[in-house]
Amino acid sequence: MSQVAIVTAIYDGYDSLKPVLPQAGVDVEWICVHDGEPPDAEAAQGWTLVYEPRPGVHPNRAAKHPKYEPWRYTDAGVSLWVDASFRVVSAQFAIEAVAKLTDEEPIAQFVHPWRNCLYAEAKESAGLAKYAGEPVLEQADRYSELGHPESWGLWATGVIGRRHTAAVRELGVRWLAETYEWSFQDQISQPFVLRETGLRPAPWPGSHLATSWLAYEGSARHG
Repeated sequence: MSQVAIVTAIYDGYDSLKPVLPQAGVDVEWICVHDGEPPDAEAAQGWTLVYEPRPGVHPNRAAKHPKYEPWRYTDAGVSLWVDASFRVVSAQFAIEAVAKLTDEEPIAQFVHPWRNCLYAEAKESAGLAKYAGEPVLEQADRYSELGHPESWGLWATGVIGRRHTAAVRELGVRWLAETYEWSFQDQISQPFVLRETGLRPAPWPGSHLATSWLAYEGSARHG
């Protein structure tokens, strides 16, 4: 059994599969959950491909299943979610990212580089074409009614490290429920469910857009 799983997802051909990079000091399993044609043999080398179409589900929601509940796809006790828009460029990524995880802080992420509040994130998201038709402002209003405080914290959700503890699994279940009840803008729902489950991510150094671990290579569909 691998020590760490690096998990990603590609739905509706939103991104291309990036090549694996062998990791130093830790046994890593690479898993890609997808709904389309398998990537070419060269791109897929080293990946475990999981074909999991979800007919009738918006692809942005379908991709949340492995993102929120990676333990359903691996026996590893620790996972690193990496959006398919990123390429792993450091052989130290897994061992350095996992080092931040503890029993007390079983989840780690990059702090959002521009905002620290889900309400500000909702206002920003409401003007983006990606979220057209998604109830981001209504969702934020509901969290306000339920007492979520302003400026409680905001994290970039493109890269997430987790120990698969009971609390982290509960977080995944609740996060998925919010995504189906409200919008698929998961940077709005995550702070709410983190607070509800008593979790707060340990901060990784730097930013998801400026780190020696990863290179952003998102497709034109990211806008």
